Formats: sequence, C-alpha cells, structure tokens
Amino acid sequence: MTDTRPDRDADVNVTRAASAFGSLADENRIEILLALWQSGPLSFADLQSAAGFSDSGHFNYHLDKLLDRFVEKDDGEYRLRTPGASALDIVFDERFGESPPDVDIDVDATCPSCGTRLHATYSDGRVVIGCPDCSVLVNIGYFPPRGRLDRDPAEFFTAYSKQTWRDFTLAREGVCPHCGGRMETTVEIDPDWHLQYPAVSTCQSCQVTIGTTIGVRLLTDPAVVTFLHEHGERVDERSFWEFDCCIDDSDAVLESEEPLRVTVPVSLGAETLRVTVDDATTVLETERVTRR
Repeated sequence: MTDTRPDRDADVNVTRAASAFGSLADENRIEILLALWQSGPLSFADLQSAAGFSDSGHFNYHLDKLLDRFVEKDDGEYRLRTPGASALDIVFDERFGESPPDVDIDVDATCPSCGTRLHATYSDGRVVIGCPDCSVLVNIGYFPPRGRLDRDPAEFFTAYSKQTWRDFTLAREGVCPHCGGRMETTVEIDPDWHLQYPAVSTCQSCQVTIGTTIGVRLLTDPAVVTFLHEHGERVDERSFWEFDCCIDDSDAVLESEEPLRVTVPVSLGAETLRVTVDDATTVLETERVTRR
C-alpha cells in the first residue's frame, strides 16, 4: 500500500513556480505573511507595525513582492490570499525547525505474507509500516512533523491512521487529498504487488497515485460499517492496518474480468460479509455468510 508523489511529467510551470518561491525567499516577507495570518486584514500602516518594519519604503518593497500572488488589497486593507495561507502551512509544519523524535515501534497487526508482527517507523516526516522479516510494505506516507511534537508514539500513529484513512476516503470519492483535483480509481490486477487486486487512485491534476487494498476503501461503506459495528468493532476507534481486509487481499475472489468484479470477504468471528465491487470499488452487492 503506497502513497506516491506527483509525476515529474505533471503539468507544472517551473518558471512560475521558481518565481513564486523566490517571492518568499526573505524573512521580512514571511513576517508580513505571519502578521496578516495573526491579525489581518490590516491597513498599510497597521501591517507595517505588526510586521516590525520601521522604514515604510523598505516595508513597501517587500509587500510589493507578495501582492497579487500571496497577499491581496481590498478597500485599503491587506489580507492573505489562499496561496499565502498555504505558504504558511509549510512554515508551521516545522519542516524548517528542529526535527521531532523518530518513532520505531511494533504495531498491532501481522504481516499478510509471513505472519511476523508489523513494524512502523517515522523519521523526517516519513511513515513506513511494513514487515521487518520480508519485503512486504503495508503503508508509506507523510505526516507533518509538528503533529509528532506533542504526541507519544502510540498517539502519533493513531493520529496518522485517522489522517490516512481520511485521505483514502477522499481518493475513493474522487477528491485528491493533496491538491483537491479530480481522482479516478481503478482496481488493477497487478502481480508485482503483494496485493492481488489493488485499488489505485490517480489524480488527474497533480498525478499523485494512492494504492491500497480494496478493503481500505470499504471502511466507509454503510453495509461494512454496520457489519463491523454489530461485531463490536468501530472503524473510527481502530487503525486501518488492524483490519485484515485492509492490508491483505489473498482471500479476495476475481468474479469476472469483463466487466471487472471482485468479491472481498470481511470476516469477524463465525460470520463473513462478502462485498462485491466493480472496477472503481463501487459496492454492487453484499452477502452475509455464517460458518457452521
């Protein structure tokens, strides 16, 4: 299960991108953005004071570099534009501050290939969950460093699971969690994965690709949520990797290729909910089966 970065061939105007980053490459301009975030909208004089400038000409020079791209002027007042707020998100991310402590722990799940207890690490914003004894990777993702600063390791991975589950859900609903663009999801038959039938969502704007088991995409389906709840399991109280169907699909059944139909069993106790989906992970039918 992976979460990959944008494709290099994505439609990016590198000249405009370089110009935008260049506009931010000065601590005085960061002070202006911070002042607007904390107290905006502000008049010219109030913003100059809030940003700590004593010279109005010097202040005006730096403000001019931010106007129209990160800051807008309306009725004599200056306010942050959405890209300005996004730029501050990076600042608040603590990516430029002291790195939080790394995490290196076992998690409450076993490898779908060899049965070894899964291991999770976090370093420099990167999360890796996988098997320490074989090559199986359950999840690779990112979590802002500031989200680690005030959490112990267990709390941190709980928070990471909730964020990742949200991202998977957005992807299934056609919304890219990275850029907000349109995502298309398809079920693939890919022997190179440890998964048989990965659900792969690709953003049509930034080309980010998110691949998971089909089971992960079903954790918001009403029939699946009800089934789990009736067996004492609430999906919002457990990490997704603790559900077998979310990290392994060895018992999934390919019902047909044209049209593509895959049945995913969700089992608890003596009962199994068999969920059949199409090539976009849309649930077509469900069936409860009780082992005798």
